[in-house]
Order: sequence, then structure tokens, then C-alpha cells
Amino acid sequence: MTLADAATPAARPQGRAAGWVRPKTVFLAGVLVVLAVYTEMAFGLDWRTQAGRIGPGFFPRIVGVGGLLITLWALVTAIRTPEDDEVVALEDEVGDADLGKHPRLLAIMVLAAAALVATLLWLGTIISCALFLGVMLSLLNRGHHVTNAVVAICLPLVMYILLQTLLNAGLPEGILPRF
Repeated sequence: MTLADAATPAARPQGRAAGWVRPKTVFLAGVLVVLAVYTEMAFGLDWRTQAGRIGPGFFPRIVGVGGLLITLWALVTAIRTPEDDEVVALEDEVGDADLGKHPRLLAIMVLAAAALVATLLWLGTIISCALFLGVMLSLLNRGHHVTNAVVAICLPLVMYILLQTLLNAGLPEGILPRF
């Protein structure tokens, strides 16, 4: 087979579309265009405010560039490996849905999230988030009390230090003094 023969549509396996014409690659190309427009708009926003805090363009720039890179990587991968694009029957892959298996746990999670929002200003970021994580981890990760306590205390502290101290984001202090 010559190079000219490989370029003709007859050389392609029967029933297979070219790399750009398949639904997955068209979808990824569309998402890439939307993300490019979003990123362009994000770079039009201010990086920092005059007070030195992060501006309205800080996180959208990170999300836009990250989304562009991930989508571009997925698009290149989809074009280079078309055999992974086979259609599988959704019923065979997913199976039967088991909806409503944990309604009590779902209700507790919704109430805990509402309590987090309600106490955020009064108790502050660190305490509210630590209580929320403590309750959620005790329900979802039973029997691992030490791990749950370490995560519930350390994660809000690290996030507070990152967002408040390093990025000067202005999180609610609550009853704890600012550090």
C-alpha cells in the first residue's frame, strides 16, 4: 500500500470516521473553543485589587488555563487513539440504578451544609469547617477516629492559612483571633 492509498477514504476501516469527525473529538473541540473564550474573558479581569487582595480574575484564570490544558490533552489523545472510542451500551456499563439508598445520610449532609453556612460568620471559618468535616467524616469514614480528627482540624487550618494569610482573601474570623 502506498502513501496515496492510505490517505484515501477506502483505506480507513469500514464504519470508522476520520479523527476529527467522530462525536468525541467534535465535542472536545467545541469545549476547547468555549474554554478559550472563557479564558480570554478571565484575562480581561483584574489580577489583584488596589487593596492587594486577589482580584476577580485570579481564579477564573487558573480554571481557564487548567481547563484548556486538560481539554487539549484529551482532544489530542482522542485523535491519536481512535480505537478507544467504541460505543458501549449504557445499560451494560452502568447497570441498574440504586436510587434512594441513603436518604437519611443525604438529609444529614444537607442539614450539616446548611449549619456550616449559618455558623460561618458567627463561629468563623476554621471552627465551622472543622465541625462540618468532623460530622461528615464520622458518618462517612466510621471507625477511623484519629484520621477523621486530624483531617477535620488540619484541613481548615491549612485552607485558612492559604486563603487568608497568603492570598489575603478576607475569610470570616469568628470567635478565634486573627493569626
